[in-house]
Order: sequence, then structure tokens, then C-alpha cells
Amino acid sequence: MKKVIINADDFGLHSSCNQGIIKALTEGVVSSTTLMINLPGAEEAIKLAQQKGIKQMGLHLNLTYGRSISPAKEVPSLVTEEGEFYDQLAELLENKKVAEVKHELRRQIEKFMETDLELTHLDSHHHIHLNSGFKEVVAELAREYELPVRHPNDEVKEYFKQVGVMTTDYFSDDFYGVGATLENLKHQLESFSAGTMEIMCHPALADNRLKKTSSYNDHRVRELKILTSDELVEWLKKEGIKIISFVELES
Repeated sequence: MKKVIINADDFGLHSSCNQGIIKALTEGVVSSTTLMINLPGAEEAIKLAQQKGIKQMGLHLNLTYGRSISPAKEVPSLVTEEGEFYDQLAELLENKKVAEVKHELRRQIEKFMETDLELTHLDSHHHIHLNSGFKEVVAELAREYELPVRHPNDEVKEYFKQVGVMTTDYFSDDFYGVGATLENLKHQLESFSAGTMEIMCHPALADNRLKKTSSYNDHRVRELKILTSDELVEWLKKEGIKIISFVELES
């Protein structure tokens, strides 16, 4: 049987993302989301989830946007002189110290644990954990907290399997940008015959303020429309594709 996890990234990034993700979770086919716990919008995201009875979600580990959970003096290789994360991945890769990466990511997990939510899995903003020095830390934390992790590519998937970290059989980030169409989403769901696939998505409501926060904005609105469409729901039923969450992922 085909099983699919449709995960909405960036919960907590912006109010329009929060509202859109909640709509996609409650009125559409999105079955999971990951929270950016270090951002100011995380508090609103948590309240919205609680209001809708959503008690489980993942953590969107983040080292490339906003401020660190740790005091800047504890992670100086990860932040600028202003105490902000580097917004360019290349700068992070050049400057990072692995011990500080582990320290900050652990603090993000611990901050999540302070909420009333159940932590279901880990992934990362800008797929930072596909890089050497990051994937090892994320794998170590995943084993410690007994959590599944997104695999951004086959190389990372094989690494996770070798070190005993649970992940899906397949992953797709192709429902993005110009690829955020119903036809392409169906194509991704038709691309495997059995097992589990995670589909990454970024739904949001229309909001001009989001354009100041993220370069990926109008596409988010289109994603939300597709993910809450009756056509998609009926197609999934017809194809016998089961929508699951990371809680239901089997080793």
C-alpha cells in the first residue's frame, strides 16, 4: 500500500503561514507540520494548533533564519555580530563549529519540549541536515530523542538507515515553485508503487507582509488552494493512497 505524509514546513514563520497551515491541516490533505520554534510567530502557531485540537507536530530545525535560542555568546560561530543566524547557507557552512550546532539544535528541541505538544519528528530549514557536520548531529539527536527524521536525498536516507534513524522510503520536494501544481503533485504520488513517501509543502494565506519575510510567497497561496481542493481528496481516495503522519511511520 502507498502511504504518504504531506508535511507543511515553516509553521511559525509568519501569521499567514500559520493560518494557511492550520487550514491545510483541518480542511485539506496535509497530515503533518514542522514548527520553527526560534521565531516570534511560533507562539501564535502553537495557540492556533491548540485551539484546533492539534497536539502533535514536528520541529523545523533552523540555523539560517532569525535568532538562536541559545545566547549568542554560546554559539558565536552560528550567528552574525547582530546575533542573527547567517541568511546564506555558505556562510554557515564556512563558520560553523559542530559542538555549537549540536548545542543550538538541542536547545531548539528542549524549547519545543516545554510546550504541551508531542514532538513527532525532525526536519530542517533549507535542508541543512543534508550537509556533513549537520546530518551527524541531527542523527545523534534523533536517536537520543527516538524521533524519525526527513531524508532530503538518497545519500542521507542510506546514512540514516545505517545509524538506526527512522525515515520514509521516499521524499519529494518537487511540489514547490513552478512545480506546485495539482498535476505535478499527482505525478509525484504516482512515482512509487508501495511504501511511504513524504511530500514537502509550504501553504499560506495571501498576505502582503509575507512578501517582506519570504521570497517564496505567492506560490504558498497556490499550494494551499491545491492541498484543500476536493479534486485532490477524491483523487487520493480513487487511487487508494493512505495519508498518514510521522506517528504512524513504521520502521
